[in-house]
Amino acid sequence: MGGMRSSRVFTNLTCNQNCTTCTDRRAREEPAFVQPAAVLSRIDRAASEGAQEIVLTGGEPTLRRDLEALVAHARSRGVEVGLETNATTLDAARAAQLASAGLSRARVNLAGWSAPDDAMTRDPGGALRTESGLAALLDAGVIVDAEALVVRSSLRGLAALPGRVAALTRPSGARVSTLFARVPVSSADPSELVSYEVAAAALAALDEAARKEGVAVKLAPDSGPPPCVFAHPSRVAHLYAMTPGARPRDDHRRVPACEACQLRDRCSGFATAYLARWPAPSPRPITEDRVRRRLSLITSVEAQIARELVQPSRFERPDTGVVDERLIRINFHCNQACRFCFVSTHLPPAGDAAVRRAIEEAGAAGARVVLTGGEPTLNARLAEYVALAARVSRHPVGIQTNAVRLADPALTRAVVEAGVADAFVSLHGSTAEISDAITEAPGTFDKTVIGLDHLHAHASVQLTLNFVMHQRNLDDLVPYVRFVAARWPRAAVTLSFVAPSSDVVPRSRDLVPRYSDALPSVARAIEEAARLGVTLGGFESMCGLPLCLLPTSLAGYASLTDIPEGYDGGEFVRTAACERCALVGKCYGLRRGYLALHGDAELRPVAPLAPG
Repeated sequence: MGGMRSSRVFTNLTCNQNCTTCTDRRAREEPAFVQPAAVLSRIDRAASEGAQEIVLTGGEPTLRRDLEALVAHARSRGVEVGLETNATTLDAARAAQLASAGLSRARVNLAGWSAPDDAMTRDPGGALRTESGLAALLDAGVIVDAEALVVRSSLRGLAALPGRVAALTRPSGARVSTLFARVPVSSADPSELVSYEVAAAALAALDEAARKEGVAVKLAPDSGPPPCVFAHPSRVAHLYAMTPGARPRDDHRRVPACEACQLRDRCSGFATAYLARWPAPSPRPITEDRVRRRLSLITSVEAQIARELVQPSRFERPDTGVVDERLIRINFHCNQACRFCFVSTHLPPAGDAAVRRAIEEAGAAGARVVLTGGEPTLNARLAEYVALAARVSRHPVGIQTNAVRLADPALTRAVVEAGVADAFVSLHGSTAEISDAITEAPGTFDKTVIGLDHLHAHASVQLTLNFVMHQRNLDDLVPYVRFVAARWPRAAVTLSFVAPSSDVVPRSRDLVPRYSDALPSVARAIEEAARLGVTLGGFESMCGLPLCLLPTSLAGYASLTDIPEGYDGGEFVRTAACERCALVGKCYGLRRGYLALHGDAELRPVAPLAPG
């Protein structure tokens, strides 16, 4: 339940709901099974067998008056304690009692939320009571996950769930940690079951809706379908956590296509009960190593958030020298969907306390604070975080944004007054046709332009536009420079190069051009920027170009300081050509992903300058 070795302990088998799909519910209890001594014995046995987490389940465990005592006993055995519940009976007082007894995590069944009129639970008003109980658990400090079933009755309302889950975010910032989806292969009412093809389409829609709301979605660990059923497995890889070497399940079997799949050492194939009801799907075996690696991530959502919340950065230009930065992701979701984005936009935001702590630690370390995402303007506390950064850091506060929401002048004014001094705005085309195709968010170009207008009107804000070069927009670079010069004359432009920097970014030639294809446009843009007085830069960063390929007019980059060894985290490689270059140590070299796509034949080592 929480990413550790768990053991489920049944406390009872009756339930106050009667879900159409449930195969566990019993009409009456078995006295010997529900006696406190019997439940305590099951808890003790689970703890003695090495469980790190004991999950109390049912039936509906909250129907037991002694649930708090059971939680306390499990906690006394030195394990984490979880609860599976529909939350309908919980109020603030009882949620607080459970938390005080040692409950650390709960998974709340949302069956009634995705079907009209509580049809699935056959419990009129149950959905509203679940919502109230879930909120009570969050307010009590319990980590809450939610679970939804992908069945016939839920299909219509499934994509609306992330919005409802996000709306339950508490004033403290507490929110549902993960929304788990389960595709059952058995049901009390078999007509509720859906094929994996239908489930895959519903899951893809659910995931897309969740990404926009900043809600993390994962498949329940014991649920199908396997990733090969999806048309684009790499796009939904974050739904899975497939451990290499996992023991095959007795209730699953493989189909012939499984033999060609790179996941055969960790995927058991298809549930036998599924194959007894439905024809075997036509799976697409996973043959790409990149997809295999993405599907093999076994970290928890919390661990991913902790790892990606803060990204150290090294900002350097010939005119400023080196400035240590910390990019702090105040949320991960975004209102655009650029294919080259390397951020885990499926993750929920870190908690308010974690964000504030990251800002304060950056200030104490003397680093510059840059608030980013995802899209940071989607966080309602943005102005508060800016103000905090301005108080704790001696450097100007930066923000990285697409400025779509800054089309609202009041929001722009609020973040500027809070202390934003440097805005780094992504805009990847000079026209709506180009930009909206790249961001896959129609209508956002016009809003970004208005947001840039509002930022430009605040003379205290240093404004830089970020143009990411890839196959779609190379010919637009010179028109882009002219557009910026005419509309935002005091703005600078950073040229970035689409980076196959992680398994999140497709390593595709239709996305990542060769440097040699981009260089003619870059050279013309540099000349046009010089003519129009536009500052053009960014080449020295990780997202820039190998310095040996830059025009000689930018030779000043030779004065950059050496990059600390290992600063790139192993993402770049210096080839044999790099080792012969006078700029070795000042230049990152080639990304491994670029090298795999295009090789290193384009590199032109720079000869050392002659003495005198």
